[in-house]
Amino acid sequence: MTEEKFKDDKEYYSDRSYMSNSSLKLLRESPTKFSLWRENKWNYPNASFFAVGSALHALFLEGKETALVYEGTRRGKEWLKFSEENEGRDILNPRELNCVHDMYDKLKHSPKVMELMSNFRPEVPATGELMGVPLKGKADALIQDWNGSYLVDLKTTAKSISEFQKGARYMLYNQQAALYKYLFEVDDFYFVVIEKEFPYEIGIFKSSDRFLESGLYELKTSIELYKRLFIDGEYNRYYTAEYEL
Repeated sequence: MTEEKFKDDKEYYSDRSYMSNSSLKLLRESPTKFSLWRENKWNYPNASFFAVGSALHALFLEGKETALVYEGTRRGKEWLKFSEENEGRDILNPRELNCVHDMYDKLKHSPKVMELMSNFRPEVPATGELMGVPLKGKADALIQDWNGSYLVDLKTTAKSISEFQKGARYMLYNQQAALYKYLFEVDDFYFVVIEKEFPYEIGIFKSSDRFLESGLYELKTSIELYKRLFIDGEYNRYYTAEYEL
């Protein structure tokens, strides 16, 4: 593992020289959006559900209250001015802020979560290389002790815990687990998932060997697609993907 000391989050996320799990997922979703993203001509749209997750990450993992509260409607000139002045911040309405605090409280009072995440290092970035392509990842929580090492990734979900389990491969969470396990050279990878609706059910998912093997397959598939389209030069703006069902 090579821990990369990026100056701050802005530098980490604006860097385009390394491929990350999110950028590889974007490539699989849309090579056109990926191409525009590389050229800084497209970015992920702001959405409140992203802000809720981001605010919970900051509060639970780093003890930081980062959310800004906006009580008006998210439209019109006043909202546009506020959002532009606070670009990059987690803007929530009062109900969403209460949701973040309730999820935080539920996580803090879960004995299993607190046992799993005792003595962790938050937001640790690392870089590496696979198949000749530079890769990066930022671990939510890195745990290293005499008993071994593992990563924990915190996720919020609008669906049930059981639905998360069913859709993990579809969402390429197996690719994320394989990439991070490879970059950080840890023994295990866990997801801690919390529902965003009362009573905020929590699930802890340990990545099995089978899950990780499928993730490594997806990771190599993503890298091969990246190399074919953007290193070998096969991509063009009229690219059309072909599939077999």
